[in-house]
Amino acid sequence: MTSFEVKLLMPKDKSVVIRCNSYLSILDQAENKGIILPYSCRAGACSSCAGLLKKGTVDQSDQSYLDDEQLKQNWVLTCLAYPTSDCIILTSQESNLI
Repeated sequence: MTSFEVKLLMPKDKSVVIRCNSYLSILDQAENKGIILPYSCRAGACSSCAGLLKKGTVDQSDQSYLDDEQLKQNWVLTCLAYPTSDCIILTSQESNLI
């Protein structure tokens, strides 16, 4: 079982670091640790859980909402983002997603 360190940059200048397994989404693992992140569909078909990947890599090949340009800009949907390295993610970014 592979695990990675994921730092979540939260509103109001808060941050938290969680250890994430590669087989659970970042959203699911945050919830398992008692961290509340925004979400809606949990299926990668909306932008409620959008975040910006500041460092690292994720697999989010199952999502259908983000287009190629948004993916190049490092947008992620935490409900279907699985870490593939240590990461830093700016959370709660739906209002900034273009």
